[in-house]
Amino acid sequence: MKRLLPKSLIGQLLALVAITLLIAQAINIVLLYRGAQNQKIVEASVSAVGRITGEVERINERGFRERRVRRDGSPRVRRNRPNITAQSSIEAGQRRLPAVEERAARAFDNMGIDVRAVEVVLVDMVPANMTNSVIGLGRERRRLRAIGYRGTVNEIDGYIIMSAQIADGQWLNIASAVRDRNPKLVRTLFFQTAVIYLILMIPLIWLGRYISRPLKALTKGAQDFKPGASDPIEESGPPDTKQLIAAFNDMNGRVGAMLDEKDVMLGAIGHDLRTPLAALRVRVESVDDDNERERMIAGIDDMDRTLDDILSLARLGRTDETAEPTDISALIETVADEYSDMGEHVSFTRSGRITANIRATLIRRALRNLIGNAVKYGKQAAITVDKTDDKLLIHVDDSGQGIPENQMEAMFEPFVRAEISRNRETGGSGLGLTLARAIVRDHGGDVVLQNREEGGLRASLILNLN
Repeated sequence: MKRLLPKSLIGQLLALVAITLLIAQAINIVLLYRGAQNQKIVEASVSAVGRITGEVERINERGFRERRVRRDGSPRVRRNRPNITAQSSIEAGQRRLPAVEERAARAFDNMGIDVRAVEVVLVDMVPANMTNSVIGLGRERRRLRAIGYRGTVNEIDGYIIMSAQIADGQWLNIASAVRDRNPKLVRTLFFQTAVIYLILMIPLIWLGRYISRPLKALTKGAQDFKPGASDPIEESGPPDTKQLIAAFNDMNGRVGAMLDEKDVMLGAIGHDLRTPLAALRVRVESVDDDNERERMIAGIDDMDRTLDDILSLARLGRTDETAEPTDISALIETVADEYSDMGEHVSFTRSGRITANIRATLIRRALRNLIGNAVKYGKQAAITVDKTDDKLLIHVDDSGQGIPENQMEAMFEPFVRAEISRNRETGGSGLGLTLARAIVRDHGGDVVLQNREEGGLRASLILNLN
């Protein structure tokens, strides 16, 4: 069922209104159709009651008469009048109509006709013994033709047979044709439903577009949101939507202001920390003990790199560099050569020219962090590139001990390092993977870790090409 529903909120609301309207109209059609069917039976029963009432009054005035005969001696047939029998013409097992019987009994009573019992059934065909006691067959057609009407006479849907027992115990039996007074009722109801749909759904579709257009703009603004760098979204739509967009624009402004304050604070921190670090390094140069001096300089360099990583991570997303088409293979080759020149075991298998729209400086830094980890903890780095239709994967493989599966995700947390790196000799701030993943995710990609079957760790930098 969820697959059939539209995905958008407005689409689901329109679908709900359409389904609700369809159910309501279906119920209405069923009720109107049943009402029309009952009305046909009521009209036929009223005619039968009238004809029986007239016959009872005639009997009360003139009594029962012998059958008249024609000149040729044959009995004269009484047409369209109730036949009189000692038993009811309704047979056992026929479907009775109790509601009609009750209304007919009340009608006889209201007109002062002494009727002991009334039985009514609905049949498709008139029994042979009542073919001359049927009303509502041909007179209507003759009357319509007499006044010049050429319309189609309504079809007969069946017959009402009414048997009424009068005071002397005899039964008056009459059949009344049940005619469809509105043969186009169903067609009319369906046309009415279509008109209601048009009248109701067209304004709702317009209203849905009126509401959804600014919501789509707000959604796109949220997806493309860059704190402090996004342009305000135009306030449009209903008052509630305008208020929502205004609140989003205000939030964007407040976030931008806070980030500006953060950048000013980070700049001050960087300046206030780097100045004493530089002074401290100058003083360390005067230490006579070579080993102690090298250790102190290494500690200062670690602090400087850590500070640089922290400031870079905090300023990520606020860079002025714009994304440009870049030859990825050339960029990787440049970084690999830097490490090779320092005597590290770094190899790159070039697979042709691959271009992606990136901020080269940031991606170069992320790649350096991955290669640096590989040569520091895995002794070497082997770089390969895979490309699919929409993704570019840069794999950095090492020959180290790998990382336990339950610790891999924790490696991306700030200041978290694997057990093998927790010593002063390996160094590291624990921000390399954190910064690399943050840079790549800012490009819409990701960095993932995976232990290799042949041993070692694979760090994959994944970029979207679209």
